[in-house]
Amino acid sequence: MERNPSVTVLCSTYNSAKWIDGYLTSINGQLLRDFDIIFVDANSDDGSLKTIKDFDFREGIDARIVECEEKIPIYEAWNMAIKLAKTPYVININTDDRLYPAGLLTYLNYAQAYPSADVLYSSYVVTGNENHTKLLGLRRSFPHNHQILLQACYCGPFPLLKKDSVEEDGLFDPAYTISGDYEMWLRMSKKGRQFVNVLEPLGTYYENPEGMSTNRESDHWQEHVRQDIKLREIYK
Repeated sequence: MERNPSVTVLCSTYNSAKWIDGYLTSINGQLLRDFDIIFVDANSDDGSLKTIKDFDFREGIDARIVECEEKIPIYEAWNMAIKLAKTPYVININTDDRLYPAGLLTYLNYAQAYPSADVLYSSYVVTGNENHTKLLGLRRSFPHNHQILLQACYCGPFPLLKKDSVEEDGLFDPAYTISGDYEMWLRMSKKGRQFVNVLEPLGTYYENPEGMSTNRESDHWQEHVRQDIKLREIYK
């Protein structure tokens, strides 16, 4: 049967050995028959790249790997993958997050129902451990409002994006090392792009206590706050 993929999963990975097995199993278990995935590996040295290379993806999934010679910022990796994608939609899924089996299929059903949507974002469940068994609560999506977006980045960990719209709006800005995704949502919102919220929770988000945007005790947290404040002033 001829493949006709509508979405490409973007995966920026660096030394993700502790959760790459669960991630690959989650991707392989998607109910959507045909889709692409592009891994951008930032010069990992913990064996995770070999795990990806050796993984037996099921029929219908086209996996490509970009091997970088040095560690690159995450938003630069996303931009690299977006440029390589050949599908009308793209979605970033981090290696420490999980999309439910019906995740991609549900997103594309919404995209078909709202063909003018540029950003689709869902409810999701927060988990407190690496294997996603300790569930902490539900974060429910709500309709888009630019003034509310200025107060909080609510588009979630794995929004579905219309590839052409992201490219037309200039891709992610690597200058925002922690808040680059928030900058993109604010930029697209300010330009009048259409945002659609999906009520169903489509996956689990690991609230990593050591993450740059979640560890309030780290130097990264202060930089995160600084970048967010600057963005709210720019896009108000």
